[in-house]
Amino acid sequence: MINQSKLKSILWLLDIIFLSSVYFILHFNKFNKFIPQNVYLSLYLTSLFFWSIFSLYYNKYNSVFDQPVILTLRLIFWSSLISLLFIVISISFSDMWSVSRLFVLSFIFILMLSQISLMLILNFIFKLKNITILDSDKHQKKNIENYFYIKWLFPGGISLFLVYIFVNILKNGFFEYNLFQEHNFILLISSWGLSTLLTNRYKSPFTKNHIYEIAPYLKAAILSILFINFFYFSLRIDSLSIKQLVQVIFIHSTIEIIIFFLYFFGKDKLESNTGFNTTHIEEINSSQKRLRSNSKKAVELNSYSKGDLESSLGHIKRKSINNVISFIWASIKSEKTNKDKISIFNTKSSSNIKFLSNNSKNLIINVHKINDIRRINEYFLDVYSKLENDGLFIGNFIPLENMSNHLRSRMPHFLYFIIIPFHFIFFRVFPKLAITKQIYFILTGGKNRVLSKAEVLGRLAFCGYEVIEEKIIGYTAYFISRKINTISNEKFPSYGPIVKLKRVGYQGKRVYIYKLRTMYPYSEFIQGHIYRKYDLDTSGKFKNDFRITSWGKFFRSYFIDEIPQLYNWLIGDIKLIGVRALSEHYFGLYPPDIQKLRVQSKPGIIPPYYADMPNSFDEILNSEKKYFLEKQKKPVSTDLKYLIKVFYNIAFRGARSR
Repeated sequence: MINQSKLKSILWLLDIIFLSSVYFILHFNKFNKFIPQNVYLSLYLTSLFFWSIFSLYYNKYNSVFDQPVILTLRLIFWSSLISLLFIVISISFSDMWSVSRLFVLSFIFILMLSQISLMLILNFIFKLKNITILDSDKHQKKNIENYFYIKWLFPGGISLFLVYIFVNILKNGFFEYNLFQEHNFILLISSWGLSTLLTNRYKSPFTKNHIYEIAPYLKAAILSILFINFFYFSLRIDSLSIKQLVQVIFIHSTIEIIIFFLYFFGKDKLESNTGFNTTHIEEINSSQKRLRSNSKKAVELNSYSKGDLESSLGHIKRKSINNVISFIWASIKSEKTNKDKISIFNTKSSSNIKFLSNNSKNLIINVHKINDIRRINEYFLDVYSKLENDGLFIGNFIPLENMSNHLRSRMPHFLYFIIIPFHFIFFRVFPKLAITKQIYFILTGGKNRVLSKAEVLGRLAFCGYEVIEEKIIGYTAYFISRKINTISNEKFPSYGPIVKLKRVGYQGKRVYIYKLRTMYPYSEFIQGHIYRKYDLDTSGKFKNDFRITSWGKFFRSYFIDEIPQLYNWLIGDIKLIGVRALSEHYFGLYPPDIQKLRVQSKPGIIPPYYADMPNSFDEILNSEKKYFLEKQKKPVSTDLKYLIKVFYNIAFRGARSR
C-alpha cells in the first residue's frame, strides 16, 4: 500500500534536488564552477522560487495520482511555461540582465523533460502494480472545452510578435532588434500571457451564442492593456512606448476576434451542447443521495425503555439532565430500538467509537459537548460508519449564540467584560486561522472551541445526517440526527474568507462562484433544512436564516461580498448583467419553465431584479421571466437598459440585498 501523501512529499523533494543538480551542472559546464555566484546565484534562487510556486499552484504532484496522463502532461507544460515567463520578467527588469538566454532556456527545458519522463515512469509502475489511475475517458467530456487551447496558443503568440514588428515598421520605417525592443516585447508577451490565463482565451466554443464566444478575447484585450499600464507604473519604465504596445494589443485582438468568429461561425457545435440538456437538471443535487431505508420490525422483544435511558444518563451531573432525558425520549420512543443496538458515550474523541462494528448500531448518544472535539468531521464520520441506515445520532454543543451568556454566568460582570474579547479571539478566531490553529490545539487540545449552530448542523449534513429535532436546554443545544444520506463529495466546503459556492450555471452545468464569506462555515449544506423548517419570507429569502454572520449582513448591504465574482466574469462563468447563479436547492424551487429560461443564458453579477425591485418570491419569478423574454428579442439593448436601471436604483433609491 502506497502512502500517497508521503510519496507527494518525496516527489516535491526530488524535484527540488533535481532542479538544483541541473542548475549546478549547467553552471559548471559554463564557468567550471558548481556553486553559482553574483547574478547566477540570484537567478538560481529566482528559478527555485517560481518553479516551486507554480508546481504547487498547478498541483503537479497530485496529478500523478488522480489525473490521466494527458492532463498531467499539460499541467507540467503549463507550470514550466509560466515559470519561464516569470523568470524572464525577473531577468528583464533586474540586475540579472547579463545572464545567458540559452542557459535559462536549456535549464527549464531539461527540467520539463525530466518531469515528463518521471511521470511516464511512475505511470508505468502504477499500471505494472495494478494501482488504479484515473481513466482519461472519464475526463473527456469535462475537458472538451479545452480542446483547442494549445492549438490556438502558439499561433496567437507568433501573430502577436508579427503584429509588433508590423507596428514598428509602420512607425519607424524599419525594425531593428535591440535591447529596447527586447524589453518592449517581454512586457507585451507577459501581459498577453497573463490575460490569456485569466480569461481562458483559446478554448473551443461550446455554445451557439457568438457574444459568449468572443467575450474572452475582449476581456483579454482589456486586461492586457491594464497589465501593460501596471508594469509601466510599478517598474517605472519611462523609456518604453506604451502607446505603441496598446496599438499592438488593439490590432492583434481585432484580428483574432475576426478570424475566430469567421472560423467558428455556422460550425455545428457538439450535439450535447446545442441547447438545454435536461439531464443536467436531473443530476442537480446528486452529490448526496438518499440511503436505502432499513426495514424495521414492528415490535422489538428487547426494546429500549425510558427507564433504561434514565439509568444511563441520570448519573450525569448536569442541572437540566431531566429535561435532556425527556427531550431525547420524546424523539426516540417510537423507534422501538433493541438495547443491543444502542451505545452511549461521554467522550471527546473517536477512539471508543472506533471499537464498534460497522453498521451495527441504531442509536449512538454522546453526552460530551462537540466544542471539545478537535476533528469534528472525522468524529461525525466515525459515528456514521457504525450506524445502520436510518440510525440516530444524538449530540450537543454550546453554540456561539449562547457562548457569551454561558461565559457571563460563570464569573462577575466586571471580569466578563475584560475577558470576553480575548476569549472570542482565542477560542473563535485562533482555531480558524492556518497560522494560529496549531498553537490553539497544542495549548488546549481542542477544548472549548466556539462553534456556531450553522457550522455544526452544516457539518452534520455534509457527513450524511439530517437533523430531525433540535432544542436549546440551558445554554446547550441538543440535536437528534438521522443517518439518511450519503457523505458529500464536495471538495470545497465554505470555511475560509473567500469561498467557492457550487451553483447552477449556463446550460445547467455546475459552476463554482467565488464570494467573500458572509455565512458561517458549512452553511450551504443546511439550506434544505432551513427551507423545510422555516420556508421563504415575502421577499423570497429564507425565513430566520441564522446562517448569516453579523459582518455578512453589512457586506451584503453594500455588495462587498460580490467582489471576487469579477474573477468568474473574467474566466467566462458569468456575465456582467444577468440573473444570479442559484444554489442547486434554491434552483429546484423555481418552476420548470423559468428553470429552462435560466440555463439558456449565463448568470450574472448584477441581477435584473434590482431594476424591478420585487417584494416577493413570485414577483422575483415574474421579474426574471420578463428579463429573459426581453433579452431574447434585444439581447444587448436589454442588458444596457437593465444596467442603467440597476445603477439608478442602487445609487438613488437605496436598493440593497436583504
